[in-house]
Amino acid sequence: MQGGPRAGASGSLPLAVSALALLVLLTGYALAQAPPYRLQRVDLVGAAHLRPEDVLVAAGLEPGALRWRHPAERIRRRLIEGEPWVRDARVSWLPGGILRVEVTERTPVALLPYYNLYAVLDADGVILRLARLDEYRLPVITGIPLPRGLRGEQVRHPHLAGALEAAELLPEAALADLSELAVSPQGDLSLIFRGPVVAILGPPTSLREKVLALLATGPDGGRTLLEEARLTGHNVDLRNPARPTLSPGAAVPAPDAGEAGGADGAAGT
Repeated sequence: MQGGPRAGASGSLPLAVSALALLVLLTGYALAQAPPYRLQRVDLVGAAHLRPEDVLVAAGLEPGALRWRHPAERIRRRLIEGEPWVRDARVSWLPGGILRVEVTERTPVALLPYYNLYAVLDADGVILRLARLDEYRLPVITGIPLPRGLRGEQVRHPHLAGALEAAELLPEAALADLSELAVSPQGDLSLIFRGPVVAILGPPTSLREKVLALLATGPDGGRTLLEEARLTGHNVDLRNPARPTLSPGAAVPAPDAGEAGGADGAAGT
């Protein structure tokens, strides 16, 4: 008679433990769904072109997203792989549902004609976006074909690297007067300034020395070679940067008509 109640008490203990464990799990799950564990805002650091909403799109996030479903390292990989402006990033979750994103952006260095727009390229030839000409004060590279203008795609052409290197070397002051950076079918480079003044760089070698020779002032602090050429109506031959020369009427090979996107086509995205 006395064994029955004891057996019933011992049988209810596992049920109580299970109920308590379930309660703890439900409480933990409810806490994990609480606002402090959901995305409240994005703190974006180091960005000149990106906006917080761009980060959300590239990372596949929405306001209120649960942080434990979106680890920081996964967000970082998605940003680098999915947003052309992002060269590198550091991502961390902070208390209060704050996502901190520190980015190193790619720097635009040149424009490449694409139909009625221009592809904005970084030093690696990655298309950052399509833009109008008046949106950027950057060298316009001519003579390089661009079959399609997809954001994030790297333009591959045997003569593009030299043109991008030359574009990256040009200081801000020189860009104001630069009309285009022409690439010949053989890969020779020429800078065409307003005036017009043509600075013949030739093959893409010793480009830093050539640009310095063009823009350096004389020993007495006088005019630069570019200023001298503009005043005298000459062009500048910089193929030998140690001995640049002024020469009237230097010809620049014109790019093939079919090498740039057609004016009547539709722009890519």
